[in-house]
Amino acid sequence: MIQLPDLADIRRADRVQIADYVRRLASITNQVDALMGAAVSKVEAEGIKAVHQYSSSAAWLSDVALMAQALANRIVARAHAVNPSYTLDGTEIPAVAPLAGVAAREGAISPGHVEVIADKMAQIPATVSDDDRAGAEKILVDLAREVKPLEVSKAGDRLLDTLDPDGPEPKDPPQRPKRELSIREHRDGTMSFTGVLDNLAGAQFKATIDALSKPQSTKEARDPRSLWERQADALVDMTRLAMTVDDVPKHAGDRVHVAITVGFEALKSGIGAAMLDYGGTISIDDARMLACDCQVIPAVLGTDSEVLDFGRRTRTIPNGLRHFLVARDGGCTWPGCDRPPSYTEAHHREEWFKDQGETEPENLDLLCTHHHHKVHEGGWSMTIGEDPDRTPWFYPPDGRPPLHGHRRPLLRKPGETPRRM
Repeated sequence: MIQLPDLADIRRADRVQIADYVRRLASITNQVDALMGAAVSKVEAEGIKAVHQYSSSAAWLSDVALMAQALANRIVARAHAVNPSYTLDGTEIPAVAPLAGVAAREGAISPGHVEVIADKMAQIPATVSDDDRAGAEKILVDLAREVKPLEVSKAGDRLLDTLDPDGPEPKDPPQRPKRELSIREHRDGTMSFTGVLDNLAGAQFKATIDALSKPQSTKEARDPRSLWERQADALVDMTRLAMTVDDVPKHAGDRVHVAITVGFEALKSGIGAAMLDYGGTISIDDARMLACDCQVIPAVLGTDSEVLDFGRRTRTIPNGLRHFLVARDGGCTWPGCDRPPSYTEAHHREEWFKDQGETEPENLDLLCTHHHHKVHEGGWSMTIGEDPDRTPWFYPPDGRPPLHGHRRPLLRKPGETPRRM
């Protein structure tokens, strides 16, 4: 019979005694899990799940023990690995890892050990003799009594290399790399997604996200965004960049774009919201920021919702003007930002909608998405200096001294004044 330590004794225990209690409790936990597996095997052997109209032993266990389905699945999998099963005519099918079952019922190894050993034993080729198979399991079980599951797994890999030096036969034809993406749209217009990438695609994705999610800190202030926020912004940067590539596939006969619908008075006053074509809304500040460059086709509505303007081309940045801005600014002009031109958007200092600002070089500066948001939503403002390079200055909303921006000219010699269009 399993004897649990007394709670009062545990509370009175010193450091040495408490370690002994933890080891005892871990052993008891191992034994309980192994006995649970034996009970599940009994259910399998006698068809109890069918009598109670359950489709599987795991479903039966989940209901009887009031446990999560995932936990029940793992218990049943371990039970199958260490206990014999039976065919319909009563013929016994030996367990994959019977010695692991014995050690688990003694409390000597954990469920994690059992899973690792069962996994390695299942990978041993059928051509290996029963004696070699039993010997391999004994080596792993003896090791599991002394070390953690990870070390057992490494030893199991070395054993498999010895027992099967050629490795598993390659599958023919090879499986297609596993790549999946599931996107869920919510009622408020936000989206969530999950996905799986194969090794190569995952490495490329991770490398790009890491490069784009570096903190945008300066000597004056640290980047306030968390790692998760920076990585989300990096994904937005990747999407925005893809939308600007010339050879990106067309959508409905046009380049990939986002359409917003907004009332003209709301756009002028800054009060209200804009509607996205995918559903949901964005703030007027977001709409103004997006209207700075060519990612958005605006449908501006009058007081009676008549369309006043749809995609006026005077707002967008023509290729020639974009090339000039790239040559003049060399990337994001925010102090200390190293984003290259491909990750920037053209910002109207005097807003195109609100202030009737012109789409011409003297009113435009390149900003990355993160710093573009700061200007439109964070309360920052900017002016242009009187020096030959017309260096931008950025003013924080709290009255602190302005920050000195920069231009990194790509196509002119040092000291040469930037030519006007």
